[in-house]
Amino acid sequence: MVTLARSTVARPDARPGQSSPERLLVGRLRLDLSAFGIDPTAPDFAERFFKMANDNEPYTFEYSGNGELIVMPPAGWESNIGENETNADLAIWRRENGGYACSQNVQFQLPSGAVYIPDAAWITQERYDALRTGEYASTISGAPDFVVEVRSRTDRLAAGLAKMEEWMDGGSRLGWYINPYERRVHVFRAGREIEVLDDPETLTGEDVLPGFVLEVRRLVFARYDELNDNGD
Repeated sequence: MVTLARSTVARPDARPGQSSPERLLVGRLRLDLSAFGIDPTAPDFAERFFKMANDNEPYTFEYSGNGELIVMPPAGWESNIGENETNADLAIWRRENGGYACSQNVQFQLPSGAVYIPDAAWITQERYDALRTGEYASTISGAPDFVVEVRSRTDRLAAGLAKMEEWMDGGSRLGWYINPYERRVHVFRAGREIEVLDDPETLTGEDVLPGFVLEVRRLVFARYDELNDNGD
């Protein structure tokens, strides 16, 4: 599989005399996997893809349903805020209600063949108990029951919403696309129209995660506003 060489060029945003890790990518890279002679229909594809991702840290690897390898640079401090806040509250809810919650380090393989890593996700206890041993260490088959994607500064809105549609088509029952830069959330529900919420105070897990509430305005939107006000 593919291994990315480390860049020898320092980050352009590094200040004079400032120590800064080298970075190969500053945005998403899309490659046709067939050009590398990789067969995504092979039975061991998910396992090999997982190994390739681990061999190329800190980059994040995904595989789209139309055959593209998607390579993403580290999210960075700003993008990580919404993900961390969502995952923190989701983890607390899971302790009391069961199931399995995961952040940006677990792969899900959709029926389309796509392999994606959500910003936050949850599956039922029944699905968690039924996982094969290998899936604990690599890739879970099927979409999570609940999925969250948080838009980063370099993400295109259309691409983010399209990915959410893929999650829902793959079997997710509830999904949130959180856009902190416009203080907006797109709510996806299985078999229903997308609902767009402008500057909501809270988001709820509805019947998929009963009792789960995320104070999205205070924990996510306000935090992004603080960063921008400080010039970060």
